[in-house]
Amino acid sequence: MTTLAIQPGQPRTAGRQRRPLTPGQLRLPDKPRAAGRGDGLIAHVRATVDTGLRVLLTEQVTAGRADEIESVHQMRVFARRMRVALRMAGGGLGPRAEWLRAELSWLGGLLGEVRDLDVLCERLDTEAATLGDADRPSFDEVHNALLAQRSRAVDALTAALGRPRYRSLLRALAEEATRPDEPDDPTATPDELMARPLRALRKAARLGPAPADADWHNLRIKVKRVRYAAELAGRLAGRKRDAGVRALVGNAKTAQEVLGAFQDTVVAEDHLRQLVTVGAHGLSPAGWLVLGRLIERQIARRAALREQLPAACRPLTDHLN
Repeated sequence: MTTLAIQPGQPRTAGRQRRPLTPGQLRLPDKPRAAGRGDGLIAHVRATVDTGLRVLLTEQVTAGRADEIESVHQMRVFARRMRVALRMAGGGLGPRAEWLRAELSWLGGLLGEVRDLDVLCERLDTEAATLGDADRPSFDEVHNALLAQRSRAVDALTAALGRPRYRSLLRALAEEATRPDEPDDPTATPDELMARPLRALRKAARLGPAPADADWHNLRIKVKRVRYAAELAGRLAGRKRDAGVRALVGNAKTAQEVLGAFQDTVVAEDHLRQLVTVGAHGLSPAGWLVLGRLIERQIARRAALREQLPAACRPLTDHLN
């Protein structure tokens, strides 16, 4: 379990407006929905929604707590997995799938604000020791300013988790997850399911000689979608799961790790620069100096990772050809 340091006077959580919904209130069966070999695409998509919904219901209780930062991370991951699965369903679920994807995107944005600051605060904690004793008090000033940003993001998230919009999303996900099997549920091959995400990845992978940070971020998004889509496609294939799908998942994970670390430095620099633009209250002149040093470290780390990106992505891009 990872814990963020809480400064005196900083709230651990923000109060929710209403008690969170439970699996019982949503009439979910005791056992998660399962789909396996011989089941169609829609059955697998609904099984993915069922799994993701149960993660949301479990982790929403501690989402935002500084001593349970993994809750926000898990909610964000499974919201993404559900979005990818719903996209893969195509028109099989009708217009409600697009609404669910849009609402999961809204939720993911709120979770992302908190998660990005959790990752940044954890990373800066490891860097504090390398700054030296003279800069430690000034580092604490910057750290406290970031924790104040996190507190505001948590307030926004926890308020949203208590509002009708989020509860409506949970009810709609539960309705989708518990719909009966459809007799005409199509069975799709991994190649058919992967066609669309792979096409988007090939387009994103056509990078110029000097890709911008935004180009790498776009590639990361497409890689993540391909990975989640391939994992679902592999489950759909059952025992006939193709070795190529397994290789694709592995290559996507490798690329995603370095692309994610690269994007973390972009987000970290952005949050640190926000302290400059808003004129963070409470920073001493020495605090501003440490803030500048931390920004420079994000830039230097990103430059080092940029050199690693082509090699990390090459097995995946070779797989596309």
